[in-house]
Amino acid sequence: MKRKYLNTLAALALLAALWGSFTYWEKRKGREPSKTETAPQEKVFPLESRRVRSFTLKPREAEPITCRREGEKWAIIEPRRIPADQSGIDSFLNNLTGAAFDQILEPQPSNLKDFGLDPPATAVEVLTDAKPEKFTLLLGDETPTGGGVYAQVAGRPRVVILPSYLKSSFEKKLFDLRDRRVVTLDADQLLRIEVEAKGKRWTLVKNPEGMWNLRLPLPVRVDRFTASSLVDRLRNALMQSIVAEGKKNLGKYGFGAPELRLQASGAGGSQTLVVGKKDGECHFAMNSALQPVFTLEASFLTQLQKGPDDLRDKDLFSFSTFEVKRLEVQTSGGVRVFERQAENKWKQTAPAAKDVASDKLETLLYRLRDLRATSFPKGQNLAAFGLATPAFKFQVQFGDKQQTEIVEVSKVGDRVYARRSTDHGACEVSKTALDDVEKALKEL
Repeated sequence: MKRKYLNTLAALALLAALWGSFTYWEKRKGREPSKTETAPQEKVFPLESRRVRSFTLKPREAEPITCRREGEKWAIIEPRRIPADQSGIDSFLNNLTGAAFDQILEPQPSNLKDFGLDPPATAVEVLTDAKPEKFTLLLGDETPTGGGVYAQVAGRPRVVILPSYLKSSFEKKLFDLRDRRVVTLDADQLLRIEVEAKGKRWTLVKNPEGMWNLRLPLPVRVDRFTASSLVDRLRNALMQSIVAEGKKNLGKYGFGAPELRLQASGAGGSQTLVVGKKDGECHFAMNSALQPVFTLEASFLTQLQKGPDDLRDKDLFSFSTFEVKRLEVQTSGGVRVFERQAENKWKQTAPAAKDVASDKLETLLYRLRDLRATSFPKGQNLAAFGLATPAFKFQVQFGDKQQTEIVEVSKVGDRVYARRSTDHGACEVSKTALDDVEKALKEL
């Protein structure tokens, strides 16, 4: 009987423990807003983000971070002064001033520890130039189902539930708020980019028309999409981590024999980026205008380690066939001129006027547009490439501004060379590409 009595007491104790746990869970679960509730939302702080002058983040287990508005820009002033990520802080403030809740969980909570608010996981202290001049948002634990986060405004007893995504929006580290751009010059104002990587050197220079040229050392055309992609790469490159806040013992990062050295210059000055040895999936790097040694992703090097020939514009013509107004073809047999007429019809106007089949003329234009450089042989002696007396000369007039492009083509043995009139040197093109052009000419 005694043993049976003890077993009964043990069973009752276990049942009481289970009931207590169930009651606690249901109590916390019941504090979450019902998905069917449609109560009007209330903003935590009915304030415009532009009225915020400074804010301080105080994580439970990390050092505080203070950001202050200085003129039109934001700066991080604590725990040390460093440049801030302007767009990142704007996003932070928009989330802060837009934060809203639709349920008051506890008007007069008896124990804030139940919600992770004593002490809070994060406190956001804000100073403004409006009313209220100062307020503090306290963030606690996530709700049991993860749908929200417990919050409280200092000075107000009530506990509310904010959407869960705001937890990550407000719990920022110093690295999240700092300016992490690898190159801080305005990419749209860049005028010169010099790169040295693995024995390859090249320089891009923006011309007065706002287009990029490649200097080798004479200026040649650069592929505009490649140039645009390269500039975007500089604009969007971000530090992946901070290795050291100062530039000491640089040899250990591989900066003595760097993978890449890049100098960018523009209206805002000049900056030199040096990329050192690999560190996992990243590379060590530093910028002459910035204090820290940092890492950047290895893919940053992929485009910048290309050779000069990879950057050059390989298209000999840039026109679109629908905008061509006039085509002049000069061969050893003479000169033929074709002009677009009304209703998109074509006519030969020299050496003798006659109608031509528009589809055949369009085919010739397509074949000319397909002429592309396959390589760029060294040397400026045009005679060596048969271009002192070219076998073909094509002159195309196109566009509303009557733009003109001239390309000369010659054969030397089993090779075909070509040159735009604006280029200093020759390029090699596919023999079959010229065969297609000659075939289209014969059909006319």
